[in-house]
Amino acid sequence: MLVAHDQAPDGAAALEDAVWQLAESHLVLPGSLVVESPVSPKYLLEHLRGALRRMGRDGALLIVPLTTASWAGLSTDAEEWIRARMP
Repeated sequence: MLVAHDQAPDGAAALEDAVWQLAESHLVLPGSLVVESPVSPKYLLEHLRGALRRMGRDGALLIVPLTTASWAGLSTDAEEWIRARMP
């Protein structure tokens, strides 16, 4: 799942910490995370919103399941990580 956010570095770190609680693996990109998790997008959204609220933060979150993807400018490792998790 792609998790796009508008958080400053401390908020982004809180999101990454919260993702570790539910995700088997994830990839960090500027302003987003790509998450491998068995939970639904809605559940992940509520989990991440809760993490932000506990920090007293708010902000935009967009969670989209990845079924197809195109990209440019990613490292070879990032491309391989994404390819390995595509259906």
